[in-house]
Amino acid sequence: MGVRQAKKSDLEQVLEIEKLTLSDPWGYYNFQAALEDIFLVFAEQEISGFLVAVCCHREIRGAIVKLAVHPEHRRQGIATQLLEAALRMLRDRGMLEVCLIVEITRKPAIALYEKLNFKITKTINISYEDDLSDDSFYEMKLNMSSERTRML
Repeated sequence: MGVRQAKKSDLEQVLEIEKLTLSDPWGYYNFQAALEDIFLVFAEQEISGFLVAVCCHREIRGAIVKLAVHPEHRRQGIATQLLEAALRMLRDRGMLEVCLIVEITRKPAIALYEKLNFKITKTINISYEDDLSDDSFYEMKLNMSSERTRML
């Protein structure tokens, strides 16, 4: 099957992947609302990955909001296929730039984004006073007019 638009019936499997892979999981209703945006799943017998993207900032900037692949299905090109499909959709909607936020510790994800021509534009440090832990993120951006992006 491959990449397709998510359906409401996919949400239980998406939630399972979300809980296994992301440190700040969304709930059911967040995903239900995302069905109105670019919400893609990679499905064969079951869903093994998903991506949520939105168009924002005066309809010229898109954002990759969520991307996750089930741990048992990683390193099979699923995230690449989801990202390429989302970037085509964002480009077709006239987006000039696509941005995302990624944890600095997620080296494989950063390598994937860089492979697709995303560039690190900012480091974001967040401190939580209640537990004194620090989290650091990269903001990454893709110029949709670049030659490689136009070929997707």
